[in-house]
Amino acid sequence: MSDTKGIVFLDLDGPILECRDRHYACYLELCRRFGVRARKRESYWQLRRRRTSAAELVRDAGASVEENAIRSAWIDLIEEPRFLRLDFVHPLVIETLAAWKMHGLRLLVVTLRRNEAAARAQLRRLRVLELLDAAIVCDPHLGGAGKAAAAKAWAGEYGASRRVWIGDTEADATAGTILGAELYLVSCGIRSAAYLRSLAAGRVVRDLPSLRRRIASSPRIVGIPRHR
Repeated sequence: MSDTKGIVFLDLDGPILECRDRHYACYLELCRRFGVRARKRESYWQLRRRRTSAAELVRDAGASVEENAIRSAWIDLIEEPRFLRLDFVHPLVIETLAAWKMHGLRLLVVTLRRNEAAARAQLRRLRVLELLDAAIVCDPHLGGAGKAAAAKAWAGEYGASRRVWIGDTEADATAGTILGAELYLVSCGIRSAAYLRSLAAGRVVRDLPSLRRRIASSPRIVGIPRHR
């Protein structure tokens, strides 16, 4: 469809939501549950942003159970409503999404979570859902390939040249690459800018609002003919 505007695929945790309070609160709960001393918040995040898992940190602190048991407990905790309530929308993200919507872009969240009902309820409560054309929740075990498959199934007639992917992890780098999308990785999320650059995929930017003008005015994305 030559007159169709582009489509922006968005990861939820990181690009849209600030979820560090939730992650750290879950980590503290794991440390309490398994009887180990928790790291200070800054130390915790320095390691997490280099892709060290919370389960590894708890196990390395001396927990007397297998890492898989800690990881299973983490999966159970991280989407509990009491922890999801700690998330909030990054500044200027709502305004950026609204501006892209006004430009005719289609907006789709593709997130790795287990509880679709809880994810949609959170999006609704934070007034993000009303700005989206769709929200897809993928099984975390499927990773970036699963996100790409879900996005491709929804994209339909939108060619690769009209697709943008905005995420903050290696899963997003994989998904955006598979999809052939214009890929941006934000460093305000769960991974550091240095780590994201090491993936050698797409462009690393500060946050989603920093892309507001670039995406809205891109002839490649919105389908505006280039002047000769």
